[in-house]
Amino acid sequence: MGATLRAHPTLWLLRLLWLTMPWSAGAAAADALGACSQTSARILSAELWAAWALVLTATLVRRPWALTIVRIATPAAIGVAIGSVVAAVAWDANLPAQRAATAIVGAVVTTAIALLPETGNSFVDGLSYGNERRMLLRTPFLLAVAPIPIVWVAVVAGTTAPLVLWAIEQWIWAAVATVTGFTAATLGFRSLHQLARRWVVFVPNGFVLHDRMATREPFLLRRADIASLGPAPADIDLGADDLADISGNALGPVLLVTLDGQVEVVPRTTGTAQVMAVSRVLFSPTRPGEMLSEAASRRIPR
Repeated sequence: MGATLRAHPTLWLLRLLWLTMPWSAGAAAADALGACSQTSARILSAELWAAWALVLTATLVRRPWALTIVRIATPAAIGVAIGSVVAAVAWDANLPAQRAATAIVGAVVTTAIALLPETGNSFVDGLSYGNERRMLLRTPFLLAVAPIPIVWVAVVAGTTAPLVLWAIEQWIWAAVATVTGFTAATLGFRSLHQLARRWVVFVPNGFVLHDRMATREPFLLRRADIASLGPAPADIDLGADDLADISGNALGPVLLVTLDGQVEVVPRTTGTAQVMAVSRVLFSPTRPGEMLSEAASRRIPR
C-alpha cells in the first residue's frame, strides 16, 4: 500500500495526457490516412489504436517493464505526429494547421513527462513493499550519447515497419521485415529494459545498489556501517583502491557513501570477475536531493 501512495503526480499527468492522445496525434493521423486506400487506412488505424491501448495499459501498471514500454512509445508518438503532418501535406489531405500543431505539441509534452525522473521513480517503486523504496539511477553518459538513441530507433523501426508494410500489401518486404524487424526490436527492448532496472532500494537496515550494468551482483550498504552519505567532492581520487565508482560518468550530481569498514563489490568486466573490498562508493541517482531526504528520514548519517 505504501508504494501506491507514493505515486507521483507526474504519473497521473502522463496517464491523462496519453488518454487524450487520440484527439491530438491520433486525429492528425486519421486525417493523413484519409488519403490512403480504405483497406490500408483501416488496418493502420487499428494498429495505432492497439498501440495506444498497450501504452495506456502500461501507464496503469507500476512496473519496470511498463516504464520501458512508455519511454519507447511516447517519443514514437512524436514521430507519428510529425509523420502525419508531412504525409498530409504530401498527399494534399485536409489537416488544419491548428490540429497539426496540437498533435506535435501534445506528443512532445507527453514525452517530456514520461522522461521525468519522478515518473520513472513512480514506475519502479511499484515493486516496493513494506518499508522499501526504489529510486532510479542516472543513465551512464556514454550510453546516452549514442547507443540508446540507435537502439531506440531499431526497436521502433523494427516494430512499425512490418505493420506498415503488411497494411499497404507489400507482402514480400513485409515478410522480410517481420523476421528481421521483430528480432531487432526484441533484442533492443531487452537492452533498453536494463536501464529501467538500475536503482537504489531503501530497506529497513540500509540501502541496496542494484546496477547490473556496473556490478555483477547488487550489494547492501548497511545503515550501521555507513559513516556518511552526501555529494561527492570534486577532487576525489577515482583511482583509489578503496573506492568503487558505479556512477557511469552520468551527467548530474554524484553521491558518495563512506563506510566504517568495507563492502564487497564485484565490478562488471569482460574478464574474470574480481571482488573488490571498498570503503567508499560513488553512484548517481536521478534525484539526489530526494534520495538524501529519504536517507535522512531513515536515520542514515550525512
